[in-house]
Amino acid sequence: MRFLRFSGAIFALCLVILWPGTTLIHAQSCPETLQAFPDYGQDQMVIEWSLPIAGPGATEYQLFRNGQLIATVDGDTAVAIDDVSAFTASRHHVLDYLLVTVGTAAPCLDLTARGYYSTGVIALFEDFENYSSDVEMESAGGWSIVDENNPLEDSTWTLTNPLGRQHPPGIDGHPTRGAFVISDSDYGGAANTNPLGSGMSHDIWTPTMNCSAMGQVALHASVCAQLNDNGNAIFDIDVSTDGGTTWENAFRRIAPTRTTSPPVVTVDDADGVYQLLEVDLSPYAAGQPSVRIRFRHFEPNWDWWISIDDVLVDDILVSPGGDTILLESEDFSAGIPADWQIDGLNTNSPLNTWNTDDPCNRSITLNNGGNFPYQGGRAVNRLRDYFAILDSDCNPDPSEDERLITPVVDCSTEEHVYLHFDSEMLPYGSETVEVLLSIDAGNSFIRPAVFAAPTSTSPQPGEEPLYGRFVFEEPRAAGQSEVAFLFKYTSSGNQWWWAVDNVSITAGEYAAVPPPPPAGTAFRRGDCNWDNSFNIADCVFLLATLFSGGPQSDCPDACDMNDDGSNNIADAITGLATLFSGAGPLPDPGSNACGLDPTDDGQACDPTSACL
Repeated sequence: MRFLRFSGAIFALCLVILWPGTTLIHAQSCPETLQAFPDYGQDQMVIEWSLPIAGPGATEYQLFRNGQLIATVDGDTAVAIDDVSAFTASRHHVLDYLLVTVGTAAPCLDLTARGYYSTGVIALFEDFENYSSDVEMESAGGWSIVDENNPLEDSTWTLTNPLGRQHPPGIDGHPTRGAFVISDSDYGGAANTNPLGSGMSHDIWTPTMNCSAMGQVALHASVCAQLNDNGNAIFDIDVSTDGGTTWENAFRRIAPTRTTSPPVVTVDDADGVYQLLEVDLSPYAAGQPSVRIRFRHFEPNWDWWISIDDVLVDDILVSPGGDTILLESEDFSAGIPADWQIDGLNTNSPLNTWNTDDPCNRSITLNNGGNFPYQGGRAVNRLRDYFAILDSDCNPDPSEDERLITPVVDCSTEEHVYLHFDSEMLPYGSETVEVLLSIDAGNSFIRPAVFAAPTSTSPQPGEEPLYGRFVFEEPRAAGQSEVAFLFKYTSSGNQWWWAVDNVSITAGEYAAVPPPPPAGTAFRRGDCNWDNSFNIADCVFLLATLFSGGPQSDCPDACDMNDDGSNNIADAITGLATLFSGAGPLPDPGSNACGLDPTDDGQACDPTSACL
């Protein structure tokens, strides 16, 4: 296990944000820049801030965590310790810190920072703060920078940030801090570009991790993948368990105009990334003693960039949310429900506030059959036919302060509350995009925001949309009886758009991760001769195959009538008993309809043959 030091503390996970709106009233006499970091060796959080430029002006500082006073320190002190040794195991703990300045001649604004502390099994955390160069990152940190197939671009992963890009986002959408790694095709491809179909890529590999004792493995990383609305780049996250000899793909995003050279874009993998990303690596890495993760910038062709920070690998999956559903998932297929609220400047002009009419025809599936490219790569590529959208680009372009508000839910008995939603956004650069909490049924909202996309510092405006599936635990909602969440879009008008879908609220302990869907070719159990029906002819066909040199079936899985993973006389007996002796139906998917085999038994069907 590797832990990395910063300011004398050992860090495994902490994503810290200085909230917007905390500009100091008296910069010469007030503290600045509240930050919080974990010290795993001592089971504590370290909270630091910058003292006033003019010297101590306060008599004391009061530090609160999640509304509780945890420390009071002298005005000449710039650090406090929060003992977290009693935290519940196997969680990501959301920690909201508030610093109150006491005793200044004029009042100072309170400073806030949100931190996360993992009490799971941690295989790796890397915030890239310890390295003075790329060489040191490889030699001391165990990372590997690999350029595959001799790429022509100078887009090698680096700490140097050659064009001064903004940090990738932390958990609430605001930039991370300090160093990060980046592969910048806009810099590296200006002179030479990587041809399509060349297989040229710019990769960075994590150090080797031991996941042999981990029943599930999750990657969490702050990622900005700006691929290009008219480009060809691919962002892959791959896993190797044999030292990098072979890799399996766990996550992929493709630029929305890559349509000629495989892999081509689809509605399942389009768009850029701008979020603290979580990827379930359990199918590839759980129980494995030697695991490496590869972040790949594949075939960029003078496109944009991919940047990564705060890479955590642990055994906690936050994305399932809680095990109790408080608000069922809303997909907006029947419009915005009556128990939702729409509020703002334009409620008398329904197409200029939140709506489900898609007034500028953004949906690529509904308006272009899911075929790429559409609307110059700036369409709603991931949310299918129905979603709620605020489309600032649609005429007549009024100013906007528009709020879509969920139904009210009672969280008075809940200890953990989670908001789930899918988001697809095309930034313009001057709008404000926020998710906010209300604890009075939507009449007002609380700051800091649950999530805020700072579009003035976000990826390149007007490029490909940014898509993400978000799950936020919101501790301020726990114990409240009138909880609602607001999706708030504010602009002067004539910006781009923001769409949301699949909004739900859950509570309780982490929900179990659902099993992966069955794979393979659809078939009818018992349809051994593959004529789209089950009858005695199938049993005769199987017996001829087994004992008379008859032809092999196109679907051995269908011939496996008792679903024991093999074809033998017992299958014919099972089939005949079902047909003539009143035995029960054949195992799933059954003999009446096409379906997939829920049993991974090695049996298969010819994928070129259709079950009708």
